[in-house]
Amino acid sequence: MAELITTTTGVHYDDLIGGTNVSVVTANVAVSGATLARGALLTVTDGTAAASAKGAAANAILAASVVAEDTVATVYVKGQFNRESVIVAEGDDINSHEAELRNVGIYLTSLKG
Repeated sequence: MAELITTTTGVHYDDLIGGTNVSVVTANVAVSGATLARGALLTVTDGTAAASAKGAAANAILAASVVAEDTVATVYVKGQFNRESVIVAEGDDINSHEAELRNVGIYLTSLKG
């Protein structure tokens, strides 16, 4: 008998990318021994990324999750992103980083209209 239902995998849209008004630009950076989720707000210094601590200057957003090992990760360095999907340090607020992110070409928008 013929199979009538086929399950296929597809693309899951996680709402991190906030639009196409600003072209997305990526870079590859080193990450040392950290477990970070896609969308983590990062501070990149001399080609090495770390999760942005509260009050630290942020300049990138992690493009794909990484696990606790030394690796090279892809980060977004320019583009438009949804503020609700960006992951910040505990006790931090994405709004406090908006001006510094805008200065490096990362623009925040909102899913909440």
